[in-house]
Amino acid sequence: MTVRASSPRPMRELLAQLQRLQLTDNTGEVDLRVCSSVLLADVAEDAETTISTIHQGLGAIGHLLAHSAVPIEDGTIGADSMESLGFLMAELGDLAAACMTLAARCRRAIQASGPPPPGWPPPSPG
Repeated sequence: MTVRASSPRPMRELLAQLQRLQLTDNTGEVDLRVCSSVLLADVAEDAETTISTIHQGLGAIGHLLAHSAVPIEDGTIGADSMESLGFLMAELGDLAAACMTLAARCRRAIQASGPPPPGWPPPSPG
């Protein structure tokens, strides 16, 4: 098995991998016990990378907003734009929290199933 390269589009990869997770029959929740440890490791890695991307992006938006106080105050930047940014930031925060929960559940399931797959975790970039 080769080491998986870190995806430049972790959220897209994560969404594609979510389709491969099996659901329980009775609750419709993800049944991590029957998923392969390689798939779980990939999901956890992409979820954690997505969290990092969201965190850095929200921080950047916060800095931009802090430096945009005057155009916001004088109405150059409309209230509707600020409202939309607020909703976007709230949704991204919720997505990051869901990714953290998913990554933690995947990591616990991997540990419970035995030793990690060969080549995991992948080497950190840089």
